[in-house]
Amino acid sequence: MKKKITALLALTLVSTLGASSAFATMPDKNDRPDALIKGTFKYATKFQDVTLDDWAIRFVTEMNAKGVINGYGDGRFLPSNNVTHEEAIVMTVRAMGLGDEAQAVSPNLTLDLTDAAQVSDWAKPYVSLALQNGFLDAKTALNPQGNADREWTTELVVRAMGLSDEAQAHMKDTLAFNDAKEIDASAVGYVAVAADHKIINGYNDHTFQPNKPVARNELAVILCNAEHLFDYNADRQHQAQGQLQGVLKTITAAGITFSTQTKGDVTYKVAAQSYFFLNNKIAEWSDFKPGMNVRVLLNQNGEVVFAQAKDVAPSLEEIENFAKGKVIGYTAATATAEGSISINNNKSLTLPVAKDAKVLLNGVAGQISTVKVNDSVRLVILDNTVIQINVVKATSAGGDDSFSPEKPVLK
Repeated sequence: MKKKITALLALTLVSTLGASSAFATMPDKNDRPDALIKGTFKYATKFQDVTLDDWAIRFVTEMNAKGVINGYGDGRFLPSNNVTHEEAIVMTVRAMGLGDEAQAVSPNLTLDLTDAAQVSDWAKPYVSLALQNGFLDAKTALNPQGNADREWTTELVVRAMGLSDEAQAHMKDTLAFNDAKEIDASAVGYVAVAADHKIINGYNDHTFQPNKPVARNELAVILCNAEHLFDYNADRQHQAQGQLQGVLKTITAAGITFSTQTKGDVTYKVAAQSYFFLNNKIAEWSDFKPGMNVRVLLNQNGEVVFAQAKDVAPSLEEIENFAKGKVIGYTAATATAEGSISINNNKSLTLPVAKDAKVLLNGVAGQISTVKVNDSVRLVILDNTVIQINVVKATSAGGDDSFSPEKPVLK
C-alpha cells in the first residue's frame, strides 16, 4: 500500500473543479439509445479535503459511489484520520452489501459484547450484523472507539470474506515482510491470505506495520480491493447491479461503447455528472482510447456515473465474484440463449448463466453433464452473470467444501 499524502490542500474540490473537465459535466439530453442495464450507484461526493492528486482518490470516489463510505456531512472526508473498530465494522458490512439490511435493524438492540454499552447507537445495527454473520465474536470486548490497526483490520476483512478456513491453513506460513516477527502468531494466516489476494500490501520498506492504525483512505483501498471476494448473495447482487467491464470500442461526451465477455457490445449514456479515471488518476473522457480495458458504474437511470480505464487487462481472479449454495432451480444455457440458476444459502439468489459457461465437478471439467436440484455448487460470476458452475460432491478423501466454516476468535 502506498503511503498517503500527509499535507492536504485547503482548497475544496468544488472550487478546484470549476474550470476542470476531470469530473465530466454532460448535457441533460443526448441521442444515445437507452441503457440496457440499470444500476444502484450514485454520483460520488466531491470531498473538499481529498485533492485531485491524492493517491487514494479513485478508491475513495468508488467506495463513496457504492455507498460504502461517507463523509461527515460538511464536505469533508478526513482521509488521514484513524478508523475506529466500530467504523471499520460499519464500512465492512456496507462493502458486503448489507447496508440496507443494517438500516432496517433497530438501534435499541442488545449486543452480545462485554463492552456493548460503549458501541455508538448509529453503529449498533452494523455490529449486530457482524456478530450474526460470524466475522465478529460474541462475549468479547470490542473496544469500539479504539483505533483499528492493520493486523486487526486484516483479520476482520478476511473473515468477512469467508476465508477463515483458508487463513487457518496458512498459520505456519513464513511472511515476507521485514517486520513479520511483529505480527501476532494468531494473525499470520489472515495476513498471508490478504497479501495473496492483494487485499492489503506492505510499505515501500517491505514492512507490514501490524500495529499501525488504519486511516480512512487506507480502509477505502482495502475494501475496494476486497469487494469482489465478499460472498455474492442476494444483497451483493443488488449492490453490484450496474457494474460492467470490457474492452473499449468508442467513447464520446455523450456515451461509451465497449465489448463485454457476458453481454456482447453495449452502449451507455454518460450521466450529467460523472467521474473518469485513467488507472487510479483523475482523467477526462478523451483520455480513454479504443482497446483499453474499461469498467463502468451505472446509476438508477442506466447512465455512467463512474468509469475507469486501464492499459493492462485485469486477470479474471481480480474481477470475478463467487457464490455458493444448494441448487433450487436450473435451466442450462444453450449456444443461442443464456440459462438460469437459482441457489439457496440462507437467502435465494437467481442469476443468468452465460451461453459459454463451464460446468465442473469438484473443479474438473468434463466430469459432469448437467446440474441437478440439491447439488452443492460454487459459482464464478462476472458482470452479474455466471460464467462457471462447480458442482461440489463429497469424495472418499473428504467433505464437500464446507459451506459453514468455523470462525476463530477476532482479537
